[in-house]
Amino acid sequence: MELMEVLAIGDDAEAQQTETNNVKPRSRSNSVVDSSSCFRKYSAVFEARNIRNRSKSVSTTDYFMSTEQQECTDDLCIAGPSQSNETKKSDTTDAKANNVPLNKISDSACTFKEPTAYASVAKDAESYNMNHKNRGMCIIFNHEKFDLSYDTREGSALDAKRLEKTFGDLGFDVELCHDFTHSEIIDKIEKVSQVDHTNNDCLCVITLTHGVQNDLICAKDVIYKSDRLWKPFAGDKCITLAGKPKLFFIQACRGDESDSGVMLSPRTLIKTETDSVVSYAIPTHADFLIAHSSVQGFFTWRNPSEGTWYIQCLCDILDEHGTTMDLMNILTLTARKVATEFSSVNTDNLALHNKRQVPSVTTMLIRSVYFPPKLRNE
Repeated sequence: MELMEVLAIGDDAEAQQTETNNVKPRSRSNSVVDSSSCFRKYSAVFEARNIRNRSKSVSTTDYFMSTEQQECTDDLCIAGPSQSNETKKSDTTDAKANNVPLNKISDSACTFKEPTAYASVAKDAESYNMNHKNRGMCIIFNHEKFDLSYDTREGSALDAKRLEKTFGDLGFDVELCHDFTHSEIIDKIEKVSQVDHTNNDCLCVITLTHGVQNDLICAKDVIYKSDRLWKPFAGDKCITLAGKPKLFFIQACRGDESDSGVMLSPRTLIKTETDSVVSYAIPTHADFLIAHSSVQGFFTWRNPSEGTWYIQCLCDILDEHGTTMDLMNILTLTARKVATEFSSVNTDNLALHNKRQVPSVTTMLIRSVYFPPKLRNE
């Protein structure tokens, strides 16, 4: 078995990274974890904000701030949706029909109309329709340099360049967005959500950045909730993408824990199995896939001279199987490659010794996603 060691660093400690399972040797270089250096400081600030006095009627989303607002403590800022300082009415008051007796309200006033979108596939179709004129947009938010006290993400440009080629080869119209601020990210997402996607197969948004706990990720200037990337594309908000795949990939740490792994002894593996367009309704949050580079609470690893483990493995698998294999199988192969071919070694700091990483996927897809070759009009 071939063995290669590469120097790796986790925040303030140096480590060595090794790749096994007959992987082609790579040159020696440094690796870091994709979490900001102010993680503990951020955690303390966030916890302090969570215990402030508030009205019982205020929802949990009020812990964050609006696009126009941000809360800063020393050199740390957190952004997100918020309400004004005005007193919020209780839900019971908001639910009343302006004190009008219910029997006085006409039936038409009580009728709720579901948003209607064009169904591009039959209700029982096994796969999404990927035969539209265009594959769709692929927006890549690449973050390398940050304001405040965030570490520079050396090597992220290599991921962005690789992604641009890989997704371009799959037929996507790729757009790179470098070091965007929070407001620039939100503006871009809003504009993309308002585009007419009628002739597009799907949408893909990829974010390369630092991350912390609770799925909070970093823009150039502030920390924000990652769900702000995908919520504007829900079926009732972006009608022309309703019923189509909406794919989100996030390369970022999700905490400060490291995975030591477990040794498996050789044993026979047992394979398991799982078991004309008419109008039909689907939930507004159907057709989403949100793929993370690690599980909740854990580090991810980045090599400054080669890129991140996850993104490079994802592109490897897509380059080989992207036009013939369905996306979930592709992500399974990617997870296997990351989990089994990469590990860190640090004999000087056991906290970073023999650490591993496994990607995770949250899927609301209701069909298989394939990327058949897309014929381009010359």
